[in-house]
Amino acid sequence: MTVHKDTDDLDTSLRQLVMETRQGQKASYRILLETLAPFVRRNSATFLARYGQVSMAEDITQEVLLAVHLKLHTYDENLSFIAWVRAVMKHKVIDALRRNKVKTVSTDSLEFWEPADTANPEIQAIHHDLQKLLGYLKPPAGDIIYAFKVEGASVQELAAQHQTSESNIKVIVHRGLQKLSDIIAKDKAA
Repeated sequence: MTVHKDTDDLDTSLRQLVMETRQGQKASYRILLETLAPFVRRNSATFLARYGQVSMAEDITQEVLLAVHLKLHTYDENLSFIAWVRAVMKHKVIDALRRNKVKTVSTDSLEFWEPADTANPEIQAIHHDLQKLLGYLKPPAGDIIYAFKVEGASVQELAAQHQTSESNIKVIVHRGLQKLSDIIAKDKAA
Protein backbone atom coordinates (compact mmCIF):
# COMPACT_ATOMS: atom_id res chain seq x y z
CA MET A 1 0.00 0.00 0.00
CA THR A 2 1.26 3.47 -0.88
CA VAL A 3 2.13 5.84 1.96
CA HIS A 4 0.81 9.34 1.31
CA LYS A 5 2.52 12.43 2.70
CA ASP A 6 -0.70 14.37 3.01
CA THR A 7 -4.32 14.41 2.08
CA ASP A 8 -3.58 16.15 -1.24
CA ASP A 9 -1.34 13.27 -2.33
CA LEU A 10 -3.98 10.78 -1.24
CA ASP A 11 -6.68 12.65 -3.13
CA THR A 12 -4.58 12.71 -6.31
CA SER A 13 -3.86 8.98 -6.02
CA LEU A 14 -7.51 8.12 -5.40
CA ARG A 15 -8.71 10.27 -8.30
CA GLN A 16 -6.26 8.47 -10.61
CA LEU A 17 -7.52 5.11 -9.37
CA VAL A 18 -11.12 6.20 -10.02
CA MET A 19 -10.25 7.16 -13.59
CA GLU A 20 -8.49 3.82 -14.14
CA THR A 21 -11.45 1.98 -12.58
CA ARG A 22 -13.81 3.71 -14.97
CA GLN A 23 -11.61 2.46 -17.81
CA GLY A 24 -12.24 -1.10 -16.62
CA GLN A 25 -9.01 -1.76 -14.71
CA LYS A 26 -10.10 -4.18 -11.98
CA ALA A 27 -6.75 -4.03 -10.17
CA SER A 28 -7.14 -0.25 -9.79
CA TYR A 29 -10.60 -0.74 -8.27
CA ARG A 30 -9.20 -3.20 -5.71
CA ILE A 31 -6.38 -0.76 -4.84
CA LEU A 32 -8.90 2.09 -4.59
CA LEU A 33 -10.95 0.22 -1.98
CA GLU A 34 -7.85 -1.02 -0.11
CA THR A 35 -6.48 2.52 0.06
CA LEU A 36 -9.80 4.10 0.93
CA ALA A 37 -10.74 1.69 3.74
CA PRO A 38 -8.14 2.85 6.33
CA PHE A 39 -8.89 6.51 5.55
CA VAL A 40 -12.63 5.97 6.06
CA ARG A 41 -12.07 3.83 9.17
CA ARG A 42 -9.80 6.44 10.78
CA ASN A 43 -12.01 9.43 9.93
CA SER A 44 -15.28 7.77 10.91
CA ALA A 45 -13.71 6.69 14.22
CA THR A 46 -12.74 10.33 14.84
CA PHE A 47 -16.30 11.51 14.24
CA LEU A 48 -17.81 8.68 16.26
CA ALA A 49 -15.45 9.27 19.19
CA ARG A 50 -17.23 12.56 19.79
CA TYR A 51 -20.30 10.53 20.71
CA GLY A 52 -18.60 7.63 22.47
CA GLN A 53 -19.48 5.32 19.57
CA VAL A 54 -16.06 4.32 18.17
CA SER A 55 -17.19 0.70 18.08
CA MET A 56 -19.40 1.60 15.09
CA ALA A 57 -16.40 2.61 12.94
CA GLU A 58 -16.06 -0.73 11.15
CA ASP A 59 -19.76 -0.84 10.27
CA ILE A 60 -19.56 2.73 8.95
CA THR A 61 -16.47 1.81 6.93
CA GLN A 62 -18.31 -1.06 5.27
CA GLU A 63 -21.37 1.12 4.59
CA VAL A 64 -19.22 3.86 3.04
CA LEU A 65 -17.30 1.40 0.85
CA LEU A 66 -20.60 -0.10 -0.32
CA ALA A 67 -21.96 3.38 -1.08
CA VAL A 68 -18.78 4.21 -3.01
CA HIS A 69 -19.23 0.99 -4.99
CA LEU A 70 -22.86 1.77 -5.79
CA LYS A 71 -22.50 5.51 -6.45
CA LEU A 72 -19.00 5.82 -7.94
CA HIS A 73 -20.57 6.62 -11.30
CA THR A 74 -21.98 9.86 -9.80
CA TYR A 75 -18.54 11.20 -8.75
CA ASP A 76 -17.31 14.17 -10.84
CA GLU A 77 -13.60 13.63 -11.61
CA ASN A 78 -13.03 17.40 -11.64
CA LEU A 79 -13.74 17.61 -7.91
CA SER A 80 -11.92 16.29 -4.85
CA PHE A 81 -12.58 12.58 -4.36
CA ILE A 82 -11.83 12.82 -0.64
CA ALA A 83 -14.40 15.60 -0.25
CA TRP A 84 -16.94 13.37 -2.02
CA VAL A 85 -16.09 10.42 0.25
CA ARG A 86 -16.30 12.66 3.33
CA ALA A 87 -19.80 13.72 2.33
CA VAL A 88 -20.83 10.07 1.97
CA MET A 89 -19.17 9.23 5.29
CA LYS A 90 -20.82 12.12 7.11
CA HIS A 91 -24.27 10.95 6.00
CA LYS A 92 -23.53 7.35 6.96
CA VAL A 93 -22.30 8.43 10.41
CA ILE A 94 -25.38 10.58 11.01
CA ASP A 95 -27.67 7.77 9.85
CA ALA A 96 -25.95 5.27 12.15
CA LEU A 97 -26.11 7.61 15.13
CA ARG A 98 -29.80 8.22 14.51
CA ARG A 99 -30.47 4.48 14.15
CA ASN A 100 -28.83 3.96 17.54
CA LYS A 101 -30.70 6.93 19.02
CA VAL A 102 -27.51 8.80 19.94
CA LYS A 103 -28.29 12.43 20.68
CA THR A 104 -26.27 14.79 18.53
CA VAL A 105 -26.14 18.50 17.89
CA SER A 106 -25.65 19.08 14.17
CA THR A 107 -23.85 22.22 13.14
CA ASP A 108 -23.61 21.46 9.44
CA SER A 109 -23.14 25.07 8.46
CA LEU A 110 -19.90 25.09 10.48
CA GLU A 111 -18.78 21.79 8.95
CA PHE A 112 -18.15 20.03 12.24
CA TRP A 113 -20.16 18.36 14.95
CA GLU A 114 -20.27 19.09 18.64
CA PRO A 115 -20.88 16.38 21.22
CA ALA A 116 -24.31 16.47 22.83
CA ASP A 117 -24.63 17.21 26.54
CA THR A 118 -25.00 13.49 27.23
CA ALA A 119 -21.78 12.59 25.38
CA ASN A 120 -18.77 11.08 27.10
CA PRO A 121 -17.52 13.70 29.63
CA GLU A 122 -13.90 12.73 28.95
CA ILE A 123 -14.32 13.50 25.23
CA GLN A 124 -16.02 16.79 26.09
CA ALA A 125 -13.10 17.73 28.34
CA ILE A 126 -10.57 16.92 25.62
CA HIS A 127 -12.60 18.89 23.07
CA HIS A 128 -12.83 21.84 25.47
CA ASP A 129 -9.07 21.79 26.16
CA LEU A 130 -8.30 21.58 22.45
CA GLN A 131 -10.59 24.51 21.64
CA LYS A 132 -9.05 26.53 24.47
CA LEU A 133 -5.55 25.80 23.19
CA LEU A 134 -6.49 26.66 19.59
CA GLY A 135 -7.99 29.90 20.91
CA TYR A 136 -4.46 31.18 21.62
CA LEU A 137 -3.87 31.40 17.87
CA LYS A 138 -4.84 34.35 15.70
CA PRO A 139 -7.93 33.64 13.59
CA PRO A 140 -8.32 31.74 11.36
CA ALA A 141 -5.26 29.64 12.35
CA GLY A 142 -7.13 27.70 15.06
CA ASP A 143 -9.98 26.81 12.72
CA ILE A 144 -7.56 25.80 9.95
CA ILE A 145 -5.51 23.56 12.24
CA TYR A 146 -8.66 21.96 13.68
CA ALA A 147 -10.06 21.28 10.21
CA PHE A 148 -6.72 19.95 8.93
CA LYS A 149 -5.55 17.84 11.87
CA VAL A 150 -8.82 16.74 13.51
CA GLU A 151 -11.35 16.65 10.70
CA GLY A 152 -8.87 15.63 8.00
CA ALA A 153 -9.61 18.46 5.57
CA SER A 154 -7.12 18.78 2.73
CA VAL A 155 -4.86 21.76 2.11
CA GLN A 156 -6.70 22.26 -1.17
CA GLU A 157 -10.10 22.37 0.53
CA LEU A 158 -8.86 24.80 3.20
CA ALA A 159 -7.23 27.09 0.63
CA ALA A 160 -10.51 27.30 -1.28
CA GLN A 161 -12.54 27.81 1.89
CA HIS A 162 -10.26 30.59 3.22
CA GLN A 163 -9.59 32.08 -0.21
CA THR A 164 -5.82 31.81 0.06
CA SER A 165 -3.02 29.77 -1.48
CA GLU A 166 -2.24 26.18 -0.52
CA SER A 167 1.28 27.21 0.49
CA ASN A 168 -0.19 29.84 2.84
CA ILE A 169 -2.36 27.17 4.47
CA LYS A 170 0.75 25.00 5.00
CA VAL A 171 2.59 27.97 6.55
CA ILE A 172 -0.36 28.74 8.84
CA VAL A 173 -0.52 25.11 10.00
CA HIS A 174 3.25 24.87 10.52
CA ARG A 175 3.53 28.15 12.45
CA GLY A 176 0.36 27.47 14.43
CA LEU A 177 1.54 24.02 15.51
CA GLN A 178 4.93 25.49 16.45
CA LYS A 179 3.23 28.14 18.58
CA LEU A 180 1.04 25.50 20.24
CA SER A 181 4.15 23.41 20.96
CA ASP A 182 5.80 26.42 22.59
CA ILE A 183 2.69 27.12 24.69
CA ILE A 184 2.53 23.50 25.86
CA ALA A 185 6.28 23.43 26.61
CA LYS A 186 6.02 26.64 28.67
CA ASP A 187 3.00 25.25 30.53
CA LYS A 188 4.89 22.06 31.40
CA ALA A 189 7.91 24.03 32.58
CA ALA A 190 5.78 26.18 34.88
